[in-house]
Amino acid sequence: MGVFLVLLSALSFALSSYYGKIITNTTTMSGVIASFSRFLIGTIIMFIYILYKRKSFKAPDIKPIFHRALHNSLAVILMSAAVKYTTITNVNMLNMTYPVFVILVAPFFLKEPVKKSTYIYLTIIMVGSYIVANPSFTNINFGDFLAFASAVIAAFSIMYLKKAQEKNEGYLIVFYVMLIGTIINIPFGYKDLLNYDVSGTIPVLLTGLLGFLGQVFITWGYKYVDSATGALVSTSRIIMGAIIGYLFLNEPLTPRIILGITLITGALIGISGFFTRYRERTER
Repeated sequence: MGVFLVLLSALSFALSSYYGKIITNTTTMSGVIASFSRFLIGTIIMFIYILYKRKSFKAPDIKPIFHRALHNSLAVILMSAAVKYTTITNVNMLNMTYPVFVILVAPFFLKEPVKKSTYIYLTIIMVGSYIVANPSFTNINFGDFLAFASAVIAAFSIMYLKKAQEKNEGYLIVFYVMLIGTIINIPFGYKDLLNYDVSGTIPVLLTGLLGFLGQVFITWGYKYVDSATGALVSTSRIIMGAIIGYLFLNEPLTPRIILGITLITGALIGISGFFTRYRERTER
Protein backbone atom coordinates (compact mmCIF):
# COMPACT_ATOMS: atom_id res chain seq x y z
CA MET A 1 0.00 0.00 0.00
CA GLY A 2 2.70 2.47 1.03
CA VAL A 3 4.90 1.69 -1.98
CA PHE A 4 1.96 2.20 -4.37
CA LEU A 5 1.11 5.56 -2.77
CA VAL A 6 4.70 6.82 -2.97
CA LEU A 7 4.80 5.68 -6.61
CA LEU A 8 1.64 7.67 -7.31
CA SER A 9 3.23 10.69 -5.65
CA ALA A 10 6.25 10.37 -7.95
CA LEU A 11 4.03 10.32 -11.04
CA SER A 12 1.96 13.25 -9.78
CA PHE A 13 5.05 15.37 -9.08
CA ALA A 14 6.57 14.53 -12.48
CA LEU A 15 3.37 15.56 -14.29
CA SER A 16 3.10 18.67 -12.12
CA SER A 17 6.58 19.77 -13.23
CA TYR A 18 5.55 19.15 -16.85
CA TYR A 19 2.60 21.54 -16.60
CA GLY A 20 4.82 23.98 -14.72
CA LYS A 21 7.13 23.98 -17.73
CA ILE A 22 4.15 24.56 -20.01
CA ILE A 23 3.35 27.68 -17.98
CA THR A 24 6.83 29.16 -18.36
CA ASN A 25 6.98 28.22 -22.06
CA THR A 26 3.60 29.62 -23.11
CA THR A 27 2.85 32.50 -20.72
CA THR A 28 4.58 35.51 -19.19
CA MET A 29 4.32 34.01 -15.70
CA SER A 30 7.15 32.43 -13.72
CA GLY A 31 7.15 28.90 -12.37
CA VAL A 32 6.37 30.22 -8.88
CA ILE A 33 2.69 30.51 -9.85
CA ALA A 34 2.69 26.69 -10.00
CA SER A 35 3.82 26.56 -6.37
CA PHE A 36 1.16 29.05 -5.28
CA SER A 37 -1.51 27.11 -7.21
CA ARG A 38 -0.52 23.85 -5.49
CA PHE A 39 -0.84 25.24 -1.99
CA LEU A 40 -3.99 27.27 -2.65
CA ILE A 41 -5.84 24.37 -4.29
CA GLY A 42 -4.69 22.08 -1.50
CA THR A 43 -5.95 24.49 1.16
CA ILE A 44 -9.40 24.74 -0.45
CA ILE A 45 -9.78 20.98 -0.95
CA MET A 46 -8.62 20.09 2.56
CA PHE A 47 -10.81 22.80 4.13
CA ILE A 48 -13.89 21.40 2.37
CA TYR A 49 -12.86 17.85 3.32
CA ILE A 50 -12.50 18.69 7.01
CA LEU A 51 -15.88 20.46 7.08
CA TYR A 52 -17.58 17.62 5.19
CA LYS A 53 -16.13 14.97 7.51
CA ARG A 54 -16.74 17.20 10.54
CA LYS A 55 -13.21 16.68 11.71
CA SER A 56 -11.30 18.85 14.15
CA PHE A 57 -9.02 21.67 13.03
CA LYS A 58 -7.02 21.41 16.27
CA ALA A 59 -3.54 19.96 15.83
CA PRO A 60 -2.08 18.25 18.94
CA ASP A 61 1.44 19.40 18.03
CA ILE A 62 1.56 22.29 15.56
CA LYS A 63 5.29 23.06 15.84
CA PRO A 64 6.63 20.24 13.58
CA ILE A 65 3.76 20.91 11.15
CA PHE A 66 4.85 24.55 10.89
CA HIS A 67 8.45 23.54 10.22
CA ARG A 68 7.26 20.95 7.70
CA ALA A 69 5.22 23.67 5.96
CA LEU A 70 8.05 26.21 5.99
CA HIS A 71 10.67 23.90 4.51
CA ASN A 72 8.25 22.23 2.11
CA SER A 73 7.08 25.62 0.81
CA LEU A 74 10.60 26.88 0.22
CA ALA A 75 11.59 23.64 -1.50
CA VAL A 76 8.55 23.76 -3.80
CA ILE A 77 9.09 27.45 -4.59
CA LEU A 78 12.72 26.80 -5.59
CA MET A 79 11.77 23.75 -7.65
CA SER A 80 8.91 25.59 -9.37
CA ALA A 81 11.14 28.55 -10.17
CA ALA A 82 13.81 26.22 -11.57
CA VAL A 83 11.65 24.93 -14.46
CA LYS A 84 11.96 28.30 -16.20
CA TYR A 85 15.73 28.00 -16.52
CA THR A 86 16.38 24.29 -17.07
CA THR A 87 14.71 21.06 -18.25
CA ILE A 88 12.16 19.13 -16.17
CA THR A 89 14.55 16.18 -16.47
CA ASN A 90 17.21 18.12 -14.57
CA VAL A 91 14.71 19.62 -12.15
CA ASN A 92 13.27 16.26 -11.12
CA MET A 93 16.66 14.54 -11.07
CA LEU A 94 18.48 17.15 -8.98
CA ASN A 95 15.53 17.62 -6.63
CA MET A 96 15.40 13.86 -6.12
CA THR A 97 18.85 13.88 -4.54
CA TYR A 98 17.07 14.87 -1.30
CA PRO A 99 17.16 11.31 0.21
CA VAL A 100 20.93 11.69 0.63
CA PHE A 101 20.45 14.81 2.68
CA VAL A 102 17.62 13.12 4.62
CA ILE A 103 20.07 10.47 5.75
CA LEU A 104 22.77 13.04 6.52
CA VAL A 105 20.49 15.16 8.72
CA ALA A 106 18.64 12.19 10.26
CA PRO A 107 21.22 11.74 13.08
CA PHE A 108 20.39 15.22 14.36
CA PHE A 109 16.68 14.40 14.40
CA LEU A 110 16.56 10.66 15.08
CA LYS A 111 19.93 10.27 16.85
CA GLU A 112 20.99 7.51 14.46
CA PRO A 113 24.57 7.08 13.17
CA VAL A 114 25.35 7.54 9.48
CA LYS A 115 26.76 4.48 7.70
CA LYS A 116 30.14 4.94 6.02
CA SER A 117 28.63 3.71 2.74
CA THR A 118 26.33 6.74 2.78
CA TYR A 119 29.28 9.03 2.16
CA ILE A 120 30.30 6.91 -0.82
CA TYR A 121 26.78 7.17 -2.27
CA LEU A 122 26.78 10.90 -1.55
CA THR A 123 29.99 11.26 -3.56
CA ILE A 124 28.46 9.30 -6.46
CA ILE A 125 25.37 11.51 -6.40
CA MET A 126 27.47 14.67 -6.36
CA VAL A 127 29.41 13.36 -9.38
CA GLY A 128 26.13 12.46 -11.11
CA SER A 129 24.72 15.91 -10.36
CA TYR A 130 27.85 17.54 -11.74
CA ILE A 131 27.57 15.51 -14.93
CA VAL A 132 23.90 16.44 -15.33
CA ALA A 133 24.36 20.15 -14.62
CA ASN A 134 27.62 20.24 -16.61
CA PRO A 135 28.72 23.53 -15.02
CA SER A 136 31.71 25.60 -16.04
CA PHE A 137 33.69 27.97 -13.87
CA THR A 138 32.10 30.91 -15.68
CA ASN A 139 28.55 29.63 -16.10
CA ILE A 140 26.36 27.56 -13.79
CA ASN A 141 22.76 27.03 -14.88
CA PHE A 142 20.60 28.94 -12.43
CA GLY A 143 17.76 26.42 -12.75
CA ASP A 144 20.04 23.50 -11.88
CA PHE A 145 21.28 25.40 -8.84
CA LEU A 146 17.71 26.10 -7.66
CA ALA A 147 16.69 22.45 -8.18
CA PHE A 148 19.68 21.21 -6.17
CA ALA A 149 19.01 23.75 -3.41
CA SER A 150 15.41 22.56 -3.25
CA ALA A 151 16.70 19.05 -2.52
CA VAL A 152 18.68 20.22 0.50
CA ILE A 153 15.67 22.05 1.96
CA ALA A 154 13.32 19.15 1.10
CA ALA A 155 15.42 16.87 3.32
CA PHE A 156 14.51 18.94 6.37
CA SER A 157 10.90 18.94 5.20
CA ILE A 158 10.84 15.12 5.21
CA MET A 159 12.36 14.99 8.68
CA TYR A 160 9.70 17.30 10.04
CA LEU A 161 7.03 15.24 8.26
CA LYS A 162 8.13 12.17 10.23
CA LYS A 163 8.06 14.20 13.45
CA ALA A 164 4.66 15.70 12.65
CA GLN A 165 3.20 12.22 12.10
CA GLU A 166 4.08 11.20 15.66
CA LYS A 167 1.20 13.15 17.20
CA ASN A 168 -0.86 14.54 14.33
CA GLU A 169 -3.25 12.92 11.88
CA GLY A 170 -2.40 13.05 8.19
CA TYR A 171 -5.28 15.30 7.16
CA LEU A 172 -4.19 17.97 9.67
CA ILE A 173 -0.60 17.87 8.44
CA VAL A 174 -1.68 18.28 4.81
CA PHE A 175 -4.19 21.05 5.59
CA TYR A 176 -1.84 23.21 7.62
CA VAL A 177 1.08 22.61 5.25
CA MET A 178 -1.14 23.82 2.41
CA LEU A 179 -2.51 26.79 4.37
CA ILE A 180 0.84 28.00 5.70
CA GLY A 181 2.43 27.30 2.30
CA THR A 182 -0.15 29.52 0.58
CA ILE A 183 0.74 32.41 2.87
CA ILE A 184 4.48 31.88 2.41
CA ASN A 185 4.06 31.80 -1.39
CA ILE A 186 2.34 35.20 -1.62
CA PRO A 187 5.51 37.37 -1.39
CA PHE A 188 7.21 35.23 -4.03
CA GLY A 189 4.27 34.99 -6.45
CA TYR A 190 2.54 38.35 -6.10
CA LYS A 191 3.90 39.64 -9.44
CA ASP A 192 2.38 36.69 -11.25
CA LEU A 193 -0.91 37.22 -9.41
CA LEU A 194 -1.02 40.92 -10.27
CA ASN A 195 -0.19 40.22 -13.92
CA TYR A 196 -2.04 36.93 -14.25
CA ASP A 197 -2.06 35.48 -17.78
CA VAL A 198 -5.51 33.99 -18.32
CA SER A 199 -4.24 31.80 -21.19
CA GLY A 200 -2.31 29.77 -18.63
CA THR A 201 -5.29 28.94 -16.40
CA ILE A 202 -5.60 25.26 -17.39
CA PRO A 203 -1.91 24.35 -16.84
CA VAL A 204 -1.89 26.43 -13.64
CA LEU A 205 -4.84 24.42 -12.30
CA LEU A 206 -3.39 21.09 -13.45
CA THR A 207 0.10 21.70 -12.03
CA GLY A 208 -1.44 22.81 -8.75
CA LEU A 209 -3.85 19.87 -8.49
CA LEU A 210 -1.20 17.28 -9.42
CA GLY A 211 1.29 18.83 -7.01
CA PHE A 212 -1.30 18.70 -4.24
CA LEU A 213 -2.13 15.06 -5.01
CA GLY A 214 1.58 14.25 -4.92
CA GLN A 215 1.72 15.87 -1.48
CA VAL A 216 -1.23 13.82 -0.25
CA PHE A 217 0.15 10.56 -1.63
CA ILE A 218 3.62 11.03 -0.16
CA THR A 219 2.25 12.09 3.25
CA TRP A 220 -0.05 9.06 3.25
CA GLY A 221 2.55 6.70 1.81
CA TYR A 222 5.34 7.54 4.27
CA LYS A 223 3.02 6.46 7.05
CA TYR A 224 3.27 2.85 5.79
CA VAL A 225 6.90 2.69 4.65
CA ASP A 226 10.22 3.55 6.24
CA SER A 227 12.26 6.47 4.94
CA ALA A 228 14.66 4.21 3.03
CA THR A 229 11.92 2.39 1.12
CA GLY A 230 10.13 5.65 0.42
CA ALA A 231 13.33 7.15 -0.94
CA LEU A 232 13.89 4.12 -3.18
CA VAL A 233 10.41 4.23 -4.73
CA SER A 234 10.56 8.01 -5.09
CA THR A 235 13.56 7.69 -7.42
CA SER A 236 11.12 6.58 -10.11
CA ARG A 237 10.29 10.27 -10.55
CA ILE A 238 13.69 10.77 -12.16
CA ILE A 239 12.86 8.30 -14.94
CA MET A 240 9.28 9.59 -15.27
CA GLY A 241 10.45 13.18 -15.59
CA ALA A 242 13.06 12.27 -18.20
CA ILE A 243 10.55 10.32 -20.31
CA ILE A 244 7.89 13.04 -20.11
CA GLY A 245 10.41 15.75 -20.97
CA TYR A 246 11.79 13.78 -23.91
CA LEU A 247 8.40 12.77 -25.37
CA PHE A 248 6.36 15.92 -24.85
CA LEU A 249 8.83 18.81 -24.51
CA ASN A 250 11.56 17.67 -26.90
CA GLU A 251 14.09 17.92 -24.11
CA PRO A 252 17.48 16.36 -24.80
CA LEU A 253 18.29 12.93 -23.43
CA THR A 254 21.99 12.80 -24.20
CA PRO A 255 24.47 10.12 -23.13
CA ARG A 256 25.76 12.57 -20.51
CA ILE A 257 22.29 12.98 -18.97
CA ILE A 258 21.63 9.23 -19.12
CA LEU A 259 24.94 8.63 -17.33
CA GLY A 260 23.94 11.14 -14.65
CA ILE A 261 20.52 9.50 -14.27
CA THR A 262 22.19 6.09 -13.90
CA LEU A 263 24.67 7.27 -11.25
CA ILE A 264 22.09 9.17 -9.20
CA THR A 265 19.43 6.45 -9.39
CA GLY A 266 21.93 3.71 -8.54
CA ALA A 267 23.24 5.65 -5.56
CA LEU A 268 19.72 6.37 -4.28
CA ILE A 269 18.86 2.66 -4.54
CA GLY A 270 22.04 1.90 -2.61
CA ILE A 271 21.12 4.38 0.10
CA SER A 272 17.73 2.69 0.47
CA GLY A 273 19.57 -0.45 1.61
CA PHE A 274 18.48 -2.56 -1.36
CA PHE A 275 21.96 -3.83 -2.22
CA THR A 276 22.67 -4.75 1.42
CA ARG A 277 19.41 -6.65 1.79
CA TYR A 278 19.98 -8.42 -1.53
CA ARG A 279 23.50 -9.46 -0.50
CA GLU A 280 22.24 -10.77 2.85
CA ARG A 281 19.57 -12.87 1.13
CA THR A 282 22.00 -14.39 -1.36
CA GLU A 283 24.45 -15.28 1.41
CA ARG A 284 21.87 -17.29 3.36
